[in-house]
Amino acid sequence: MRLIVAATAAFFMLVFPVLADETTTLNVPVGDIVGGTVGYLAVAIAAVTVWGLRFLPPQLYALALTLRVDQLLQRAVQFGVNAVAGAVDGKALSIDVGNAVLKEALAYAILHGGEMVQRFAGSPVDVAEKIWARLELAPEATKPDFAAIADAVEATMRPKAAA
Repeated sequence: MRLIVAATAAFFMLVFPVLADETTTLNVPVGDIVGGTVGYLAVAIAAVTVWGLRFLPPQLYALALTLRVDQLLQRAVQFGVNAVAGAVDGKALSIDVGNAVLKEALAYAILHGGEMVQRFAGSPVDVAEKIWARLELAPEATKPDFAAIADAVEATMRPKAAA
């Protein structure tokens, strides 16, 4: 089969230039070819990098995972601040606004981090505590019931059972 494909390709490469007249010009879109190839090359390099992370010593792998979870939690906090009316980045949050931000951030972390966050950072209650520690709160803010907040977030994320 490969021989037939190679023979057909060779036939067309040899015959068509002979059939063209002398004024025919051939334009090869090198920029488009290189541009398309660079995209695939970037994906391949990323895949090889992720595959290569398996061979890191356990301590370095744990460090890389810690950095990924920390980055996700920071983005979750930023999402929570952006999603709640009355929350302003860089200003102390009141108790009510802080709890709303915590709920939104926890939902974001669970939705986008999934198993990785829960496996590495702990249960949703543990993740809620880690998010709470990253929030800038008013001095009068007290620790909320993290279990109730985690249960409320998980209840909203469960698929609705067909009635």
